[in-house]
Amino acid sequence: MNLRFLQSAVAFAQAGSLAGSARALGLSHSAVSLHIKGLEDELQIAILDRTTRPPRLTDDGLALVEHARHMLALTDTIRALATADTLVGQVRIGVVPSALIRLIPPALARLRAAHPGLDIQISSGLSGQLLNDLRNRDLDTALVTQPETLPDGVQQTLICREPLDVITAATVPSAPLRDLLETHPFIWFSRRTWTGQQIERHLRLQQITVKTAMEIDSIEAIESLVANGFGIAISPRRVGFSGSDPRLNRSPFGAPDLARGLSLISLERNPRKRVVQALTAELRALVASDTWPQ
Repeated sequence: MNLRFLQSAVAFAQAGSLAGSARALGLSHSAVSLHIKGLEDELQIAILDRTTRPPRLTDDGLALVEHARHMLALTDTIRALATADTLVGQVRIGVVPSALIRLIPPALARLRAAHPGLDIQISSGLSGQLLNDLRNRDLDTALVTQPETLPDGVQQTLICREPLDVITAATVPSAPLRDLLETHPFIWFSRRTWTGQQIERHLRLQQITVKTAMEIDSIEAIESLVANGFGIAISPRRVGFSGSDPRLNRSPFGAPDLARGLSLISLERNPRKRVVQALTAELRALVASDTWPQ
């Protein structure tokens, strides 16, 4: 099945005539007609209805063109492997929800502007699920909370570190952090997340017992609940959120101060490694910059 023959069929679908498709491809009218006739002979189907003037695609022809477009896009992706400066094709990226607001969108916008041939697909989920999706090759890369250990065949690149703070409403009188944590209702960052598990582990190591009030999987929701007097929490100070909420007081948690890392993980044997490298560069440039898109 000659790719040039498929190009002629797709060009006919776009131009609506043999003459138009010939002009688009820089071929003669008869060459395009022979290409389509060659496909018809090979597949034993009628691609063009020649009883009409001008000819038009049959139902089988429409189906062939739909599949041919996918095949030609795939060949473009394969050819791009030899082109050092251009990235094309689909890339599937997983992102933890807390990085979807300020960090990943501008980085992906820069990546897409530099490589308009990329088809960027985004999935959101918890770090553990994204790691599983990556290992199953349902994702090409994922931005997750930095894991303590990684399975064989998976690699990570640290993008940034976000300090963990004890947050209280601005109206709460200041006191030693241990007293605050043990006497006020505590709002957990969901312990299904790796960050929540990190917080729980260090509270246990410091032998601090909290009074559990609720458990939430959204940083924005936790900070709003704390600001409105529903308790206190431990929450990451996220990159890109330069302005502090005047309704909240923040104090570093841990000794030394604890932080969660955000890492880009990918398979060591990854056909999209150049895309991962480009995304890593965009994320690191964004984190290092003083100006964040509004």
